[in-house]
Amino acid sequence: MTIEIRNVVFACPGNSPESYDRGARRLASFYADLLEMRIAREDWFVLEDENELDGLNLAFGDGPIDYRPPRWPDPEHPQQMHLDISVLDLDDGEQKALTLGASRLQDRGSYRSYADPDGHPFCLYRDTTTDPTRRTRLGRIERVVIDCFSPRAFARFYAALLDMPTRELDTPERVVIARSDGRLPAVAFQHAQFPAPRWPDPAYPQQVHLDLRVLDPEAARLSAARKLAEDLGAVKLHEGSTHNVYADPAGHPFCI
Repeated sequence: MTIEIRNVVFACPGNSPESYDRGARRLASFYADLLEMRIAREDWFVLEDENELDGLNLAFGDGPIDYRPPRWPDPEHPQQMHLDISVLDLDDGEQKALTLGASRLQDRGSYRSYADPDGHPFCLYRDTTTDPTRRTRLGRIERVVIDCFSPRAFARFYAALLDMPTRELDTPERVVIARSDGRLPAVAFQHAQFPAPRWPDPAYPQQVHLDLRVLDPEAARLSAARKLAEDLGAVKLHEGSTHNVYADPAGHPFCI
């Protein structure tokens, strides 16, 4: 049984169905242009990578109508999750991000942090890979980064759930786990203290959540995947006809 991240889903602002749609479309267009992806679905604005079949998708439009965006680094308006994106050249990557509507938050030399048009932070790193097949685009999602209090404890949950046994980095402040075959994205966990999301409470919204999928959708394997999540410490929040919603040990919602 293989469980993997299928969608990274971003919440978007809006106080009416019309403005909500426009907000989701705007954010989807931003990431589509930044990462050279395409909008494959417009009911909730799913981006697909035409260069990678069955690769990681981004989706937009999830969140309450009175959504409150993140304001990094303010812990009262936490980011909860963000993307680490590799680029061939940081200056070129920054110019493109700023032109599309991002705002620079910090420059740490080896990487730079930005806020997208709705306030979600993301980081650009210089791509150091020597594999020519991975250097075909301006930007590539390398890591999904999750904020939590204890990175090492939290990494154990996702390493077991997603079968990601490799630790590329292991410190008290930050842990990075990866698949043994090297397929992206890796998942990172960084220490942070912030009010945890309490889905579906709009006063404590999720900023980003993960949609997980079982590669073999056979009912028995799907049931086993959901049982595994609960055995590892996830709490079921909602049972639906197509997917169940869970909270991980830090309160982040995810779907299987």
